[in-house]
Amino acid sequence: MELLLALLIAALVVATVSRQRNPLKVCPTCKGAGVLPSGIWSKRYRPCPRCGRKGEISTR
Repeated sequence: MELLLALLIAALVVATVSRQRNPLKVCPTCKGAGVLPSGIWSKRYRPCPRCGRKGEISTR
Protein backbone atom coordinates (compact mmCIF):
# COMPACT_ATOMS: atom_id res chain seq x y z
CA MET A 1 0.00 0.00 0.00
CA GLU A 2 2.79 2.42 0.89
CA LEU A 3 4.66 1.58 -2.31
CA LEU A 4 1.55 2.29 -4.37
CA LEU A 5 1.07 5.64 -2.64
CA ALA A 6 4.74 6.55 -3.18
CA LEU A 7 4.48 5.68 -6.89
CA LEU A 8 1.32 7.76 -7.23
CA ILE A 9 2.97 10.77 -5.59
CA ALA A 10 6.07 10.36 -7.77
CA ALA A 11 3.90 10.22 -10.91
CA LEU A 12 2.09 13.42 -9.90
CA VAL A 13 5.39 15.21 -9.28
CA VAL A 14 6.79 14.11 -12.64
CA ALA A 15 3.59 15.21 -14.44
CA THR A 16 3.65 18.61 -12.74
CA VAL A 17 7.32 19.25 -13.53
CA SER A 18 6.95 18.16 -17.16
CA ARG A 19 3.91 20.39 -17.61
CA GLN A 20 5.79 23.41 -16.27
CA ARG A 21 8.82 22.73 -18.48
CA ASN A 22 6.78 22.12 -21.64
CA PRO A 23 7.84 24.69 -24.28
CA LEU A 24 4.26 25.14 -25.55
CA LYS A 25 1.97 26.61 -22.93
CA VAL A 26 -1.66 27.61 -23.17
CA CYS A 27 -2.00 31.24 -24.19
CA PRO A 28 -2.84 33.35 -21.14
CA THR A 29 -4.83 35.77 -23.28
CA CYS A 30 -7.25 33.37 -25.00
CA LYS A 31 -6.93 30.45 -22.51
CA GLY A 32 -6.35 27.97 -25.34
CA ALA A 33 -9.41 28.92 -27.42
CA GLY A 34 -7.42 30.74 -30.11
CA VAL A 35 -10.00 33.53 -30.20
CA LEU A 36 -10.98 36.43 -27.98
CA PRO A 37 -14.48 37.82 -27.41
CA SER A 38 -15.07 41.04 -29.29
CA GLY A 39 -15.39 44.16 -27.15
CA ILE A 40 -17.86 45.81 -29.51
CA TRP A 41 -20.21 43.04 -30.62
CA SER A 42 -21.27 40.46 -28.09
CA LYS A 43 -21.04 36.79 -29.15
CA ARG A 44 -18.48 37.72 -31.83
CA TYR A 45 -14.89 36.56 -31.64
CA ARG A 46 -11.62 37.74 -33.11
CA PRO A 47 -8.33 35.86 -33.54
CA CYS A 48 -5.97 36.09 -30.60
CA PRO A 49 -3.01 38.27 -31.64
CA ARG A 50 -0.69 36.66 -29.13
CA CYS A 51 -0.97 33.02 -30.15
CA GLY A 52 -1.97 33.45 -33.81
CA ARG A 53 -5.16 31.42 -33.30
CA LYS A 54 -3.23 28.32 -32.16
CA GLY A 55 -4.24 28.57 -28.51
CA GLU A 56 -0.67 28.14 -27.31
CA ILE A 57 2.47 30.23 -27.18
CA SER A 58 6.15 29.41 -27.34
CA THR A 59 8.26 30.20 -24.30
CA ARG A 60 11.16 31.35 -26.47
